[in-house]
Amino acid sequence: MPVNKDALKRYRIIDRMLSNPNRDFTTGDILKRVNQECPHVSLRMIQKDIKALEEEFSKEMIRNAVGRGTVRYADQSEPLFYQELTSDEEEVLREVLKSLGQFEGLDNFTWLDLLKKKLEMSETAALPVISFSKNEGLQIPGTLLGRLFMAISQKSVIELTYEPFGKAAYPIKVHPYQLKQYNDRWFLLCCPLATKEFSFNPEFILTFALDRIKEDFKYVEEEVFVECAVDLKGRFDEIIGVTLRQENDVEDIYFAVDNFSLDYIRTKWIHSTQMEFDPETQEDFRAKYPSLKDMTFFSIECRENQELYARFASYMGNVVIVEPLHIKDKLQSYLKRAFENYNSLYR
Repeated sequence: MPVNKDALKRYRIIDRMLSNPNRDFTTGDILKRVNQECPHVSLRMIQKDIKALEEEFSKEMIRNAVGRGTVRYADQSEPLFYQELTSDEEEVLREVLKSLGQFEGLDNFTWLDLLKKKLEMSETAALPVISFSKNEGLQIPGTLLGRLFMAISQKSVIELTYEPFGKAAYPIKVHPYQLKQYNDRWFLLCCPLATKEFSFNPEFILTFALDRIKEDFKYVEEEVFVECAVDLKGRFDEIIGVTLRQENDVEDIYFAVDNFSLDYIRTKWIHSTQMEFDPETQEDFRAKYPSLKDMTFFSIECRENQELYARFASYMGNVVIVEPLHIKDKLQSYLKRAFENYNSLYR
């Protein structure tokens, strides 16, 4: 349940006292101390606060009925509230928690709920300052995202069942390395264990869409986790999206942009290697492709994959690949097919 500011202030005082290893306090001691900062608090309220810390925040208590009747945390090494946050720090942390709460699959992260209680955040909190896009039609099974997060954090080998579109589901044992989001979809980057058919290759990285993974994956305790041998950031810097075709080399891709999309492309790059040619090179390309003389030429360096074609196709005729020919021709065939499909509607 939501915690108001007055209760939170009392909790912090009580937490500080119950986690003090040098002295045990009675409820009377706690009442006296709390009233110094929060006047008009009753003994009954203190007792309710201690019960709330015990039940809602899962703090085990040791009560000593002998003598003065003291109470303290069973584990005094982990107080709920450490160093006080400034109001600005609390606001930033609240917004981060709201953003984390947008992700499906994190509902088994009990520490999020605990931290929200510490920051007196209710479930009906104000509209988040930061909002992420989310594919409502994408069905990630239950708590899969959160459980995979824990498996990666704990460096555990897992066996999952993957069901590609249009194919039968199959089990596979993997070393899970990273969760990656692209185009409103979550993916697991992992390395498969050796099988009867294939030897282990630490540089072979698989990409699994989370919505195609069955929820009931299991830990493979008898296998030793192997650290990632690949520079994942560097590897994925060489592509657009997440589909890594390791057999495809990094290529120089040249393209032209019309004036309608020029400012957009200049400020939202197609790839991190994007470069706009200098005036002299611009003139060379315009002479080579006179039909595009009013356009501006750029280059990127990356590997060919499906996301590359999807990205360029999304700009329609405003962005035109000119080289290399095999990529230009393939994109042209995709767009031709789209044109024929639309044109068939009017036959």
